[in-house]
Amino acid sequence: TPRSHLRLMPPKLFYWGIKARGHAVVLLAAATGNELEWEKNPDWPAMKPETPFGQLPYLVDGDLKLAQSNAILRYLAHKWKVEGDSDADFALSQMLNEQAVDLYNAMVKANYADDKKAAYDKLFAEGLPGLLAPLEKLLNGDKFTTKEAYGEVALFAALDLVHDLKADFLAAYPGLTSFYNKNAARAELKDALSVPPYFKLA
Repeated sequence: TPRSHLRLMPPKLFYWGIKARGHAVVLLAAATGNELEWEKNPDWPAMKPETPFGQLPYLVDGDLKLAQSNAILRYLAHKWKVEGDSDADFALSQMLNEQAVDLYNAMVKANYADDKKAAYDKLFAEGLPGLLAPLEKLLNGDKFTTKEAYGEVALFAALDLVHDLKADFLAAYPGLTSFYNKNAARAELKDALSVPPYFKLA
């Protein structure tokens, strides 16, 4: 039937070909080996009326139409069974995802400030240490959860966005440096990491 045919198709993400709100979703597909079709040149704003909230990113999976980047991420984590193998991993994964959201929002705030340079300088000097230091304490070697869960991927995605702005931003955090470098070197993530960044210092 047409409906069952739709379910055989991979989820399709509509979002521009940049590292921004869709970065964690694209990385999660690559990290877990799941197929995700990415429409990098969406017909916008023509398709705006079909989206739940009139915004991108937007995911279509069969009959399901989903908005909000973190809702998309959590849905795919559930679908692909990477929410965490235990209650402890599930809880930690949730926390990591929320911290990733805070990192992302801090970058957005700096990026759109009236004095962009001053805002980014303050972010690197004051904002980031408050977000990164607690993460350093949660690490177990170069990982957080016993088996990779979506929160780790979300955190890596956020760290990667900051890394594109300032490559040495993790210098004071050896554990996070190991975590970042381990993931940045993964061959299966190479294509997702090669997408141009949205956030820029100037």
